[in-house]
Amino acid sequence: MGIRAITTVQTPASGYDLTTLAVVKDELSITDTSKDTTLSRYITSASAAIAQYCNRVFPSETVKDEFWPDRETYGFQLPGSMMSLQLTRWPVGTVTSVTENGTALVDGTDYRVDKDNGSLIRLGGNAYPTTWLAWPIVAIYAGGFAAIPSDIADAAVRMVKARYLAKGRDPYLKQENIPGVRDYSLWVPTGDEAGNMPPDVADLLDNYRAVIVV
Repeated sequence: MGIRAITTVQTPASGYDLTTLAVVKDELSITDTSKDTTLSRYITSASAAIAQYCNRVFPSETVKDEFWPDRETYGFQLPGSMMSLQLTRWPVGTVTSVTENGTALVDGTDYRVDKDNGSLIRLGGNAYPTTWLAWPIVAIYAGGFAAIPSDIADAAVRMVKARYLAKGRDPYLKQENIPGVRDYSLWVPTGDEAGNMPPDVADLLDNYRAVIVV
């Protein structure tokens, strides 16, 4: 059975950058403020690219998820059920409310939340897992990371560092040989390694990617 979902942000995150200017400057051994504007722009761009690559928002914010499962056309019929509902943000922090067809549900009695994975589990009369019926379901909760994991932050730092160090050079330079002075060659990504996301960064992020099914 299919399901439609709309997510509305109730309280946005204070920011969406996945690392800080101080961390990036330390990585690049920059001690003055002359590059702050450029680096801040790179941080924001890298953070947006990572969020797009992973199909998710990482910083915690309060959201409302509205779910409409497919149901029979006739009002007196209600076929179909779901073992669990996948919330759009995770990990899950505080859950404000969960309602089913307008009726408020009780945490621990009517539902449970797998907070690490963002799975919403329906409980039956004996507080044992059961299925969600095809009613409209609304969940209001805080979802996302209160503190960005170190490997995600590291991915952002790597992207900013690579972009900063490449600033001003010919991106297509593969090799340069000045006899008696230097022999210079740069790695140029090709095939599966080409694109906006370098392989080392993609390796850090792949476990955080949300699967999109169309």
